Amino acid sequence: MRQSIFDHARGVVSARLLDGLIQAIEDGREKDLAVLFRIISALAPSKYHRAGFEKMAFMVETDHPFIRVFKRTFSELNPNVRKKFIANFLVNFIVLGRGIRDREEKSRGIHIPNFMVISPTMRCNLRCRGCYASEYRGGEELSFEELDRILTEAKQLGMYFFTFSGGECFIRKDLPDLWEKHGDCFFQVYTNGTLLDEPMVERLVELGNVAPMVSIEGSPKSTDARRGPGMHERIMETFARLKKAGVLFGFSATYTRENAEEIASDAFIDSMISAGCLAGWFFQYIPTGLKPDTALMATPEQRARLHEKVEQWRREKPIFMGDFWNDGPYVDGCMAGGERYVHIIANGDVEPCVFVHFAVDNIHGKKLTDVFQSAFFQAIREAQPYDDDNLLRPCLIIDHPHVLREIVERTHARPTHPGAESILHEMAEDLDRYAEEMKAIYDPVWEKSGRDRYLQSLRNEDKPEVHARIGRRTSRQESLSGSGAATKEGTM
Repeated sequence: MRQSIFDHARGVVSARLLDGLIQAIEDGREKDLAVLFRIISALAPSKYHRAGFEKMAFMVETDHPFIRVFKRTFSELNPNVRKKFIANFLVNFIVLGRGIRDREEKSRGIHIPNFMVISPTMRCNLRCRGCYASEYRGGEELSFEELDRILTEAKQLGMYFFTFSGGECFIRKDLPDLWEKHGDCFFQVYTNGTLLDEPMVERLVELGNVAPMVSIEGSPKSTDARRGPGMHERIMETFARLKKAGVLFGFSATYTRENAEEIASDAFIDSMISAGCLAGWFFQYIPTGLKPDTALMATPEQRARLHEKVEQWRREKPIFMGDFWNDGPYVDGCMAGGERYVHIIANGDVEPCVFVHFAVDNIHGKKLTDVFQSAFFQAIREAQPYDDDNLLRPCLIIDHPHVLREIVERTHARPTHPGAESILHEMAEDLDRYAEEMKAIYDPVWEKSGRDRYLQSLRNEDKPEVHARIGRRTSRQESLSGSGAATKEGTM
């Protein structure tokens, strides 16, 4: 179902209001921002987003640090980038996309994810320690025509936000043309940054709808050790070019046992803000890819420490941050299996998650709606929440590894590259031990404050399937504990 006349009208009005919001920032009329946010709230298609914009109005009135992120975003971006961020991300993805997806789900009787991750190529000009891309066969790639078809189908289902990964996406010279053709979408692209020279940065400004997230490992020593000599300096030079041009960009940091302390330091996040990053993504090392090694995984204590720091930084720092895997409460737990996203790799196989390298379907010759409803993906969605209701431990790879083993076996999912099955067998004992240690740390945190905070956030959610998941959490938690510890959830 395409956008209705009402959708279009609401989008036009929302865009104009957001234009006014930007002008208010530029004119120093910050007191007008709260009023504008409340008007936009009234236009949002769901209670969840209406409450979100209302909360942003409150943040303006209380001078919350998040509003400084917002101010930075609109004051530092090139006008064309700013325009596309408003129209494509805030309006199409947030204001309109949810409503379209809700209607499509109801009319088709299926579940539709919020977005997709697409890896059009697994080729890369670097060979970084622990990277999973090196395990895939580099010669197979999604053609321009296939990518075009995927994006077209996705938009008809209400998806306007896509993450491109790999491999190194900027090796593909045709991708900017694809992003231009789908100029109503917003694309986040994970990259090593080495190919973002002046001409490419100029092209990104012209496009306006592409936000590169550049990989970095912390200090110059750690970055060069994993990515190659001189890489930290090259990354900082790339940041400088992107900042000068007014491109929306950020960093992507993988924390391991070796660099977790520096990644969780104030010095690191301050250096990223100074470099011009408006967003930052934290990924825990998962033992897949080039010579997987569970000894490289951050310890449970290191993971918990990063969680504490990110929550602190959100209260203090003017930068948007996403923390995989600690942000489970913000996204209702595991996002895999089409719950919120899927991963389409270069040969067309569709994985439930970028770190779960198993598939039952291939996108070649299949519609997205068919792929989303595979037995493999449905099994993952139906199993959520895994074991209990603690969303600080959402992952079926490292927090509930026995769940992944059982679902792969039951649905006959196949590995998408040689050696992928080692995470089910050779590493099983280490992952089970890690999961138990993580449980011992995070269960008290969840019981003390995590569950109540999550339940409060759900008061603004009006999708019945979300509340159905709450019911599953309630019954599962009560059956495990033999008590009514989670009965609050039944009132939501």
